[in-house]
Amino acid sequence: MGLLRRLFSKANDLPALRKAMTQRRYADVLLIAEEITTSELSSEELGEIKDSTHKAGDTLAQLNLEEGLFLLRDDQLQRASDHLQLAQQQAVSTELQQQVEEALKQVEQVDSDQPTLPTTSNSCSSCSSCSSQEMNATETSDEDPLDLDSMLELILGSYPQELAQRYRQKSAAFLQAFVAGHQGEEVEAMKQFGKLAASEQDDLFDFEVGSLMARLGEPVKGCDALYSALQKNPDFLLAAETLVTLLVTMKKHQAAIDFVKELLDKKYDVAFCHAQLTSVYHVMGNGEQALHYGRKAIDAGQTDIRIVLIVAMLLEANKEMDQAEALYRRIPAGGGCGGTGINLYLAEFLLRQKMELRKVLDVFNDACRQEKENPRWQLRVAQTYLALGWDKRGQELLNIVVRDPNLMEELRTEGKARLSS
Repeated sequence: MGLLRRLFSKANDLPALRKAMTQRRYADVLLIAEEITTSELSSEELGEIKDSTHKAGDTLAQLNLEEGLFLLRDDQLQRASDHLQLAQQQAVSTELQQQVEEALKQVEQVDSDQPTLPTTSNSCSSCSSCSSQEMNATETSDEDPLDLDSMLELILGSYPQELAQRYRQKSAAFLQAFVAGHQGEEVEAMKQFGKLAASEQDDLFDFEVGSLMARLGEPVKGCDALYSALQKNPDFLLAAETLVTLLVTMKKHQAAIDFVKELLDKKYDVAFCHAQLTSVYHVMGNGEQALHYGRKAIDAGQTDIRIVLIVAMLLEANKEMDQAEALYRRIPAGGGCGGTGINLYLAEFLLRQKMELRKVLDVFNDACRQEKENPRWQLRVAQTYLALGWDKRGQELLNIVVRDPNLMEELRTEGKARLSS
C-alpha cells in the first residue's frame, strides 16, 4: 500500500465522515463528502453532511487565515497570498469570508506599494535591493493566463537550483499535481498525486504530499510523509527544514530539537542545523539557547535574514550593542540604490539608541510613503520627532497615530506610554 493511501483514506460513506469529524480530520471530511452519493440520503443526513463540511471548511480556513496573516506581518507576501487564497476557497461563514477578503486586500496593498524594479539594470546590479528578484519581460493578464510550464517555472524559482532541475524531469502528471498544489488547489492536488504510479512516489513525491497535508490541517500525516522523504533522501535539507517548522507549529519543540541534533550527529550542514535550533529555541522563548546557537549559525556562514534578525535582537536585549548593530547593518536596505542604506530594522535600532536621527527620519518618512496603510511608520516618525526635540510636532502626530484602528496593540501601548511620560 502506497504512502498516499496510508495517509489519506478515501472512505466514501457517512460513518467515515462522522469518524473523521470526531477525530477532527477536517481535510478528510471534505474529501469524503465529495465522494458520498447523496441521492439515497435522508434530509437529516444531508443536513449533517452540510453542517460537517461547513465546520471543516471554516476550521481549515481559519488556520490558513492565521498563517497568512503571520506571513504577511513577516513580509512573505507570496506565501501569505497562497494561504489566504486557500482560506478563501475553504471559508463558508460570511464573517470568515469577509476576514479573508480583508486580509487579501492587505496583501494587495502591500504588494502594490513595493517599488517597481526595472527589467534590466547596469549601475545597480550589485545592490541587494535591486537584485533580490527578477522581473518578467512580459506582463500577464486575466485574458492571457500562464500555461503549465510558465507556472512551473514561477514556482521552481523559489526552490534550490539542483532540486528544481529534478522537478523538471518529473512526469507531466506529477507536475500537474505539483502546480495545482501551489495554486491553492490542495484537495485536487492530493487526488492527482493519488493517481500516480508507485514508481513516481520518490522523495519529491513524499515532500509535496507532506507539505500538502500540513496545509490541509493534517500536520501528523504531513510529518509522516516528510520523514519518509528524508528516509529516501537523507540530504533533502528542504524537507528537513519543513519538518522542523511543522513540529514547531504543532508545539512539539523537543521533538524538533532532538531531530536537528540527530542531523548534527550525522554531519549535516552545521550552519543549517544551528539556524534551525536558533529558530526553535526562539519560538520557545529560550533566549539564552537561541543566542547560543544563533552565534554558531552566523559564525558558520548562515546569512538567512530571519536568523540574522533574531540574533541581532537577542544581542540588543543582552546589551551587546556593537555586535547587535553590526548584524542589523547586514540586513539589506529597501527603496533602491539611492536611499540611505539603512534598513527599517536598523532604523528602529538607531532610534532606540538615539543615533543618526536625521537619517532615521528619512527612512521612516520613506516607509510612510511606501506603506500608506501601515501606521507603524507614522508612529516611528513621531517618536523620531520627539527624540530630535521637536516635541510639538511629535506629540501632535503621536496623538493621531495611537487612535488609528490599524495600529497593532503592542505599538499602541508603546505610543500611549510615550504620551504619558
